[in-house]
Amino acid sequence: MKKQFLYLLGGALTLGLIVPVGAACGEPISLKYAGTGFNTSVDNSLDGLPVNISLAEAKGSFGAKRVEISAEFDPINLDSLPGCAVGYDTGVGLLYSAVVVTFADLSQLFGFSDQGWLCANSQSGHYYGEVYGVYAGGTKRFADATGTWVSAFEGNHLEPPFLQPAGIRSITGTVDGTVDLN
Repeated sequence: MKKQFLYLLGGALTLGLIVPVGAACGEPISLKYAGTGFNTSVDNSLDGLPVNISLAEAKGSFGAKRVEISAEFDPINLDSLPGCAVGYDTGVGLLYSAVVVTFADLSQLFGFSDQGWLCANSQSGHYYGEVYGVYAGGTKRFADATGTWVSAFEGNHLEPPFLQPAGIRSITGTVDGTVDLN
């Protein structure tokens, strides 16, 4: 089972390199989400940044109702990030993210990414960024789904000192892309 998942994930990530985000294949998918997030105690890359979890309500295509996101970021040079505004003094790149979108009929769509970035202001706690990924399967009507997506997001760390390993944060965002239900 683990081997099959790795093959599926490898194929999905390869698809993301071949099919550009927003390519004209499949059906358009678009949704908005809002919720909260928190950091876990797990640090897979041992870089001091833990895996974080976001849980959000969603509205959009195919009857989207909920989005759950796990993500692990990695400290990178702020100069390499696109579009960081003045005053955003912390930048990180995405190592890996897995996403589950749940729909009104309880079917689910799975998303994966290893491309994206986040800019944060350590004084105010505000952050924003983008993640680019692929869809690779799911349940029920999305069991054989493929496609690509981009998510733009922002939020606020709510517990000072901001950007520390603990605490709760808000998150809002959008997802746009295509999905092929095969």
